[in-house]
Amino acid sequence: MKSKSAQQGNPAVKLLVFTDLDGSLMEHETYSIEAARPALEELLNRGIVLVMNSSKTAAEMLAIQKRLELDAPFVCENGAALYFPVDAGARNQVFGRLRSEWLPAVHDLRADLKLEFEGFADWSPKQVADITGLDVPSAELAKKREYSEPILWRSPASARLLFIEELEKLGLGLLEGGRFLSIQGEHDKSIAMHWLARQQQDEKTITVGLGDSPNDTAMLEAANIAVIIKSAKSDRIQLANPDKIIHTSRPGPAGWQDAMTEILKWLDSDELSAIGR
Repeated sequence: MKSKSAQQGNPAVKLLVFTDLDGSLMEHETYSIEAARPALEELLNRGIVLVMNSSKTAAEMLAIQKRLELDAPFVCENGAALYFPVDAGARNQVFGRLRSEWLPAVHDLRADLKLEFEGFADWSPKQVADITGLDVPSAELAKKREYSEPILWRSPASARLLFIEELEKLGLGLLEGGRFLSIQGEHDKSIAMHWLARQQQDEKTITVGLGDSPNDTAMLEAANIAVIIKSAKSDRIQLANPDKIIHTSRPGPAGWQDAMTEILKWLDSDELSAIGR
């Protein structure tokens, strides 16, 4: 599914679409995109750039792009880095701190505070596969983390507040995703989004963000059009800045399909002419 070189539809408006993966474009349990495939193919046929913006590693996202025959920039590990296609002639951008620089201190905190949590660094590929539903080769790619450490929290909620305070002293934060909490530097999914949007030379670029979890909030807040995809945690996403907000009635890729179908209808009319830059 390779995109065309120029957008179709309203020539006065250019869409730049950023999407979460698990629970949004992809099913949480099966990782299928089939319910969203019609809208995805329509985006690519129109030449609309689709930027995957996920907690997944660069290695995972490269494998997904190869499977889907996508050739576009992507953002990995909750906004830690922006990668470009090899032939794009652009330099990759890094916004996060290397996990190897801070993970030992985090494990020291775990021991000193007697906290109960486990993360990807503690698990074998087989254990990651059992927890996530991935196959073992995919779990090996998921373990190739450079900037973040997803964890499963097992201590009381009150201990989490103390842990967050100690993480902040290290210049780190704790971000809540669909399945895991993520320990990472002070970056989020909006930073790379802002950077890439600033590179657009078009007079009228409208950004679209699609996500289903609290860790998507910064990306959705930064978008002109925000799509909150129904999930167990989507009602906790509170937004104030987007020009348009869509709440889907269906979860996962089915909701993604519904929202993008509506947005493409807006693109083909004059409904988007008053927003964007």
